[in-house]
Amino acid sequence: MVSRAVIKFGGADLATGERTACAARLVADSTYKEKVVVVSAMGKTTDALVGTVNQLGGVIDEDYAEIVSMGERTSARVFCSALRAQGVKAEFIDPSSSNWPLITDSCFRDATPDEDQTRFRAKKYLAPILADGTVAVVCGFLGRDKDGRVTTLGRGGSDTTALLLANCLGADDIVLVKETLGVLSADPEVVPNARFLDTLDIREAFDLMQGGAKIVKPEALKYKLSNQRLRVVSFGCQSLAEGGTEITGSFNIDSAETETRMGLISINVICEVSSDNLREAFAALGDKPIYGVSSGKQSITIFTTNGDVNAVMNRLHNIAGIKAISHREKVAMLQISHPSFIDSPGGVARISSALSTAEINILEVTTSKATINVFIEENQLKNAKEAIRDAAEA
Repeated sequence: MVSRAVIKFGGADLATGERTACAARLVADSTYKEKVVVVSAMGKTTDALVGTVNQLGGVIDEDYAEIVSMGERTSARVFCSALRAQGVKAEFIDPSSSNWPLITDSCFRDATPDEDQTRFRAKKYLAPILADGTVAVVCGFLGRDKDGRVTTLGRGGSDTTALLLANCLGADDIVLVKETLGVLSADPEVVPNARFLDTLDIREAFDLMQGGAKIVKPEALKYKLSNQRLRVVSFGCQSLAEGGTEITGSFNIDSAETETRMGLISINVICEVSSDNLREAFAALGDKPIYGVSSGKQSITIFTTNGDVNAVMNRLHNIAGIKAISHREKVAMLQISHPSFIDSPGGVARISSALSTAEINILEVTTSKATINVFIEENQLKNAKEAIRDAAEA
């Protein structure tokens, strides 16, 4: 039996009393020994509260957080009552509680958790409740600063609550309950035949969510531990302990991940930057891998492996829409990845500055979500790795 789980329900799961009772039944019937339930505001409550605050005009951030928090605070009380109605011993925990765990800074609209304080309080206050056989029902999305004032964690903050508490408590399972079967290959409202995905690597999940998929707040994923099972399951599931999409792996938050690749070439294509020319250029590469693509006003640069370069260049040269081509050999790629690159400005600037200080010329920089690719001359790779070691840290 898995001993400890953190289970999070979204607002749509709790939109009515009937749905809340169904959610409580899922928790009551689950086989987890210890359970923390994180709840969002019921239905569209938060949207309504935010709309009201915006209509008032001039509301200070501290009041905004206090007002908007009422959605989750009400939801926690309702869910706790639903559990008790089914004979489950439960206790709601909200920011006014003396045993509230999640401490943040004083940015009331988009607070940053204090991980050390949250870990200390989760172990001191939540762990004993769980050991007593009580289900802890915790308000998602909310925090409390060192002065006891309510803060909010920004949109999707309930995901942050769930994954952070799971991290602090060393939970075995994290279950995020959604309206879909799990994670799909596309938005089913846009792509009707979107496929269900059994598993996603955490980096794939991060890029997918950061790109607009509204499944999990991408920044929350950094709290997942390597030995934890994280799943996105359907509200209509038969058991919280089974099924859904599993998100595997974890980020190394303490340092950026770096990878290198040598023996590359950069191919410069002078042409109109259009979908037709891009398609033709990629087709000319055949089965060669692509490590980076960038575009200028009238050019495309493609980074790929060396070998058979003459044949590739001849195929490119024969494309009607291409005006001229050139290539550079002995190129290396230095790839730096860290989830903080998304929400912490200056990642590219820090790396570029470090390389500039070391007098290393950058041929090209490409970025995608939490990854920065720097292309340099091959003989400068060793010095480049040393130069960016400190700059790449979060």
